[in-house]
Amino acid sequence: MNPVKQTVKLSDVRFDESVYPRQQHDPQLVQQYAENMEAIEAAGHYICVAQDLRLVDGRHRHLAYLTLYLDDHDHEVQAYIYPITDDKEVYALACELNSDAGWQMTPGDKQHACIRLYRDYKYTQEEIAKSLKVRKGKVVSWLQAVLDDEKKQREAKIWDMWLGCHTHQEIAEAAQIDRTVVTKFLQEMCVEFQGNDLHNFRSFDPQPYTVWNFSKLANKTTVFGSIPQEIIDNLLYYYTEPFNVIFDPFGGGGSTIDMCKLRKRRYYVSDLSPIPARSDIRQWDIMQGLPDDLPVPDLVFLDPPYWKQAEGKYSSKETDLSNIPLDQFLSTIAEIAKTVKRKWNNSRPKARLALIIGPWKDNGHYLDLPFLCYEQVSKYLALDVRIQVPYSTEVHGGNYVKMAKEKKELLYLTRDLMVFKQE
Repeated sequence: MNPVKQTVKLSDVRFDESVYPRQQHDPQLVQQYAENMEAIEAAGHYICVAQDLRLVDGRHRHLAYLTLYLDDHDHEVQAYIYPITDDKEVYALACELNSDAGWQMTPGDKQHACIRLYRDYKYTQEEIAKSLKVRKGKVVSWLQAVLDDEKKQREAKIWDMWLGCHTHQEIAEAAQIDRTVVTKFLQEMCVEFQGNDLHNFRSFDPQPYTVWNFSKLANKTTVFGSIPQEIIDNLLYYYTEPFNVIFDPFGGGGSTIDMCKLRKRRYYVSDLSPIPARSDIRQWDIMQGLPDDLPVPDLVFLDPPYWKQAEGKYSSKETDLSNIPLDQFLSTIAEIAKTVKRKWNNSRPKARLALIIGPWKDNGHYLDLPFLCYEQVSKYLALDVRIQVPYSTEVHGGNYVKMAKEKKELLYLTRDLMVFKQE
């Protein structure tokens, strides 16, 4: 089957999970592709699509394009177009192409594809082996474990969705099982993990003082303004218990999600403009208030844009906190604190709201954003503790330091992490 090379709009390319064999993608690889897209295109490694422009191969490249052209999905890219539209043919070709070169499917992906080709599309074992580039004996082995595999995948989906604060009914519909099965499985899992938080924090060394100094970013997926994931990790350690709900409306690169999964905490993480590489970050504009389906949170973590420091860095949207006037920025912080307090309604005496923010300085003008935010939040919540979180020394370049010395100006090198509680 010979494809035709053609220019297509990003907005016309459709990602259809039902005909794509990969179960997951690598956010770090998406970032690497985005940084090296010119070389990738020069080598002729284009995305592959069906006649109806459904993606057949190149999900990481597709996400990299969406990352590069976040506000311009009409950007045109080169693609190989295959003359097929039938679901069965599209899926089989996707399996073949994803098994042929580049970042190939994992053994788990291939096993899942093997089962689907056999069960849903009635392919023979010989045809499956050819499509997935494996021995027929491997196909036989995979098919013998169909029921066990289905059970494991179903349970993993239930667990992941529940940690992501989806309801039992939503999980049951997504997993296509009865709601009672979901409830029973989650009850068993909670019994297994409850009261075992030391195991959740194995090999973890918490910060014992009110200065949290971390040398570098540890999370792999970074965006502008990323903070060390150890910050959220220490907050989880000190202020939450297993299966508590953590709300983060400034999801960024998703480090809150990563740490919550590791520490067996539930999470509701959103962002005004979620990055394409993190499908687990919900889209929500916090200026519209708290999401309607947000459970009562035990920890609210706010890492907002540091106002004009981030102007235009995240998006050009009018409700982006880095693009609005200062008084509106501060009133938004106050409104979040107010609505969180109302959400708690004295039902969570141990609940906390943590806000991390740094000062702003431009052309000698210094603005103490932490203090201004403290004034807003303290209208509704009481300060529990104030923690200093230093930047690495690389936050200011050598020439900038030299100029500051000559002008006799001090440079900021820390952020304030303020933890608030109900009075």
